[in-house]
Amino acid sequence: MKAIIVGAGGTTRELLRRLGEQWEVTVIDLDSGRLDAAAGIRVFEPVVGDGSSPLILDRSGIDDAAALVAASDDDDRNLAAVQLALDKGLLRVVAVASDPERLPDYRSLGVAVYAPDQLTARHVELEMEPRRVASTAFAQGKAEALEFVVTPDSPVHGKKLRDIHSRVWVVAAILRDDELVVPSGATELLAGDRVTVVGAAADFTGIVNTFTSGESRFPLNYGRKVGVVLDSEVDLEKTVPEAMSLVRNSRAEELMVVHRNLEAERDPGRVDEIAQLLEKLEAQSDGVAIDLRPVDGHPHVAFRRLIEAESVGVVAVAAPTGRGVVGRFRAAKVLNTYGRSRRPVLLCRGSHPYSSILVPARRTVSGETAGRTAIDLARTSGASLVGVSIIAPTFVTGPEAVADARVAAAWLREEASVQGVHVRRKLARGNPVREIERIAVGTSLAVLSMPSLPLSWIRPGITGHLIDRLGSSILLIPGEM
Repeated sequence: MKAIIVGAGGTTRELLRRLGEQWEVTVIDLDSGRLDAAAGIRVFEPVVGDGSSPLILDRSGIDDAAALVAASDDDDRNLAAVQLALDKGLLRVVAVASDPERLPDYRSLGVAVYAPDQLTARHVELEMEPRRVASTAFAQGKAEALEFVVTPDSPVHGKKLRDIHSRVWVVAAILRDDELVVPSGATELLAGDRVTVVGAAADFTGIVNTFTSGESRFPLNYGRKVGVVLDSEVDLEKTVPEAMSLVRNSRAEELMVVHRNLEAERDPGRVDEIAQLLEKLEAQSDGVAIDLRPVDGHPHVAFRRLIEAESVGVVAVAAPTGRGVVGRFRAAKVLNTYGRSRRPVLLCRGSHPYSSILVPARRTVSGETAGRTAIDLARTSGASLVGVSIIAPTFVTGPEAVADARVAAAWLREEASVQGVHVRRKLARGNPVREIERIAVGTSLAVLSMPSLPLSWIRPGITGHLIDRLGSSILLIPGEM
């Protein structure tokens, strides 16, 4: 994410030491010497100029920025830069008052404002680092207590404290569901925990990286296999290759292939057909671990049972064909069959390997789960990620819908930045189905929340309509694991 800082004084230098690596920083100052003095702290783009100038801010990339910090020693310049940032729609705008008597001027604009230098840097750091919620120095500045929120993609999520033991810091307390937990070595860290960590101030960066960095987990948070049925040449040409591609480009460990048991099959022609399919499968595997599962009877019936019994993280099936009523009816049948497993369902349309992934940005449990999945896949596959925020007409949602859409888009961008994934934001107003269909042109995968089941073909909801309309493959994610 991009941050623009106006002024290269003491606050800026302290802030440069503390901001996470996901921030691409541009510093603007009229004095090139001050920019040179800050250059040894971390890499940033220096711009010599007046930070209150619209031309200088445009040249500095304010249209692509996620945050602006006004920290020059001139309050008039700071206030002008803040107003320009607000006019551009930036969600994170923070200011440093050079003269404390000017604080009301900043507050009248509705932005966070702080002083003096070191205290300011500490507060601004918390405004800009959403996974860090508190930071306090003590022991004459030699020690620091930091509070973090454990997220589902955190490297410490699901681990016991004894497994992440360190000699330079200690977990002092955990707030879980509004209850204080006094931790021991056997305490397991869970998503949503507010963890207080105490350590040496010199080890600040290492502590922050341990608790705030992100790692791709999909689909291991559901299971370690991608499951698919091989029962015809069509499966071998469409569904199996895409499932195989997902294994290669995710954290999945192997492909589980369910097929008819040759020894139980009485039709000689069918035996030869299945044997040929298995030979071709082996030739296509190209290093992907294959778990062959011969079954008696119809393989799709057995597949549904195996999904429940095995460590299947994704169910890959052919996307329903047809449009309109026929398409919605077939989509409802597929999802009502496989969606009840509470596993992600990949509707394969052969648009792999995924080069561009689309996901709606929504601050709901199901929306955030789908968003994190899209981020994981973008990281492991190298695909670009498009975050879509649709604003319904004002008479339907009210005037707060624009702010909600921007907050959701900002959340997705921040979560993605932790894993080094860039999100292209798309905000649009109108019918969600039509707008997502329009924006999705050219993308190869849409990651959507699983609709409520049973799905009705008469009233399929937004997701049901999108399954019918989108030309790419679709990955449907359950709201909760």
